[in-house]
Amino acid sequence: MAEADDFPEELRIVRSFANSVDVGIGQDDLDSPERFGRWLVAHGFDHPHPSRDELELAVGLRDAVRAELMAHHGHDEGADPARLEEWAARVPLRVSFASGSPELVPAAGGVHEMLGRVLALWVLGSADGSWHRLKLCRADDCQVTFYDRSKNQSKAWCSMGVCGNRNKTRTYRGRQKATS
Repeated sequence: MAEADDFPEELRIVRSFANSVDVGIGQDDLDSPERFGRWLVAHGFDHPHPSRDELELAVGLRDAVRAELMAHHGHDEGADPARLEEWAARVPLRVSFASGSPELVPAAGGVHEMLGRVLALWVLGSADGSWHRLKLCRADDCQVTFYDRSKNQSKAWCSMGVCGNRNKTRTYRGRQKATS
């Protein structure tokens, strides 16, 4: 798994949200309103009882975000701007000047606040280039979110020592079988 210290602090809620499903062990923190409520509280959002509609919104947006992060590898399969637009339209955002400079902030609390933060960080990250460095590990049995700090943004796995090594070993063994 990617080093936690290697992830920009301001994007950690995005990472946590995208990683709320663990494909390696088949666990989903958004599989019920109760589990989602615990996830929200653990992440500092005072909303322990989300509704089924809020859960549906969070899952839909998370899946769209994960598809976008996978597309950051240069492959557009799975990314669906129309689907993303549909989910994002349900999350109210506004401009705030409270900090002295304009910033995009959630316009509602609870689930909408968390999702609004994710979308606002996406907009800001698109402007400063950090959003395109967020990726999902390409290992099918991992798919955790990592931050690609490589110069040419070509990193494919969360960890070269774990997922990258497993992939290279599988590829090597496959070539060895083919030649035998």
